Amino acid sequence: MTTGYFIDFLVFWGVWLLVPLLIDGLTTLVTLAGVLVMRVRRRRRQRALVYEPFISIVVPVYNSSRTLEACLRSIAAQDYPHHAMEVILINNGSTDNSFDIFVRLKMELDLPLSWHSIMNQGKAWALNAGIYLSHGLYIFNVDSDVVLAPDAIRRVVEVMEAELDLAAVTGAIQVLPPPPDASITARLLAECEFFEYLTAFHVGREQQTLLQNLYTLSGAFSVFRREVLLQTFLYSQETVTEDTDLTLEIYERFSHLRVGCISEAIVYVHAIESLSALYAQRVRWQRGQLEVSARHKPLMRRSMWRPRGLSLSRILLVDHTLAFPRLVWTFLLPILALFGYPLSVIVQAGLALYGFYLLVDLFWTVVAWIGAGHIARWRMKHLWWLLPLMPAYRMLIFWFRLSGFLHALAEPGTWRVQEPIQQMRSGWRDLRRRMRLDW
Repeated sequence: MTTGYFIDFLVFWGVWLLVPLLIDGLTTLVTLAGVLVMRVRRRRRQRALVYEPFISIVVPVYNSSRTLEACLRSIAAQDYPHHAMEVILINNGSTDNSFDIFVRLKMELDLPLSWHSIMNQGKAWALNAGIYLSHGLYIFNVDSDVVLAPDAIRRVVEVMEAELDLAAVTGAIQVLPPPPDASITARLLAECEFFEYLTAFHVGREQQTLLQNLYTLSGAFSVFRREVLLQTFLYSQETVTEDTDLTLEIYERFSHLRVGCISEAIVYVHAIESLSALYAQRVRWQRGQLEVSARHKPLMRRSMWRPRGLSLSRILLVDHTLAFPRLVWTFLLPILALFGYPLSVIVQAGLALYGFYLLVDLFWTVVAWIGAGHIARWRMKHLWWLLPLMPAYRMLIFWFRLSGFLHALAEPGTWRVQEPIQQMRSGWRDLRRRMRLDW
């Protein structure tokens, strides 16, 4: 092997293999170190509550008969005193028996429940109505399909009482196990989603809290100081991600306050039902990211080189520009065979990249394990065999998000998204129609 050939070999494969090491590898090391530091600092700061401030829990209801009872029972099971809370249910056009469930539970549970119906449909309308009806020092917005851990509310109040510069927070979202009758595909997706959420909230959101750049207060469970929330425009109907829009508005209006994640406050959401539902969800999230970025131009103009603070340009750079190497790996690795590269070398390079991303997932999972509760740890121990599938799952999510980016460029914002196979068929039919018209 000549010296020139050896240098060319190192340069070529160095680009393929060192780029992910530099981008994703260094990001992982910085993130994990920051999370461990933040956990130590929060433990030193946190104190037991001297008194329990009055809180309001707003639950938007729309055809929630399947999940509403579990949600309300989890609120009733909180170790926070019931006399210091109010639970406001806002019905926005339900046509099922959600109200009957409310009536039965109001008589059964020792919980201050109230029911209000509004004319306008939409989650944003329901949340805003509940906020105006609330009286609490802290306002909890809780989805009707969410189940709270017994200490979730107390954990939030403890931290916000100790850290007075926290304007709003979200809890750690964990995915419930799939139902027993779920298909094999649905079960695999649900368990992969469990690991994804676990690392996202118990690692990613904690690191974002440390660097003061948390991007979204989760719509499933978010908490606001009353005096902060009422100085905003509340939830907007002009975007499909109203929770992100409100988060960014708080950053703009209250530069001296923080937004964060309290990973000790755990809430559970139901697993995604199918691949098409997962696709629709991620397309909507990605489209919403671009919509709210256009709505908050001051945050777009912030320098992306600041180590702390939210910068939308940096988020878009990481999510889109730095994601293009994955496009290259996906398409060009197979094409290298046409340029004379041995198939064995191409396969080895692909396996090396996959092994690297598996190692990254293992690091994230270990740190998430340290911060997760005993229930999550039990599931992690029984699902260890799923970890080798996580790099493939994350690549699938990346392609779904890229589709959302393309949707945002080509179509108006909407909640309705076709499943990927149906979308390909529609595109093929449209192409054939255009070709016939051209002829």
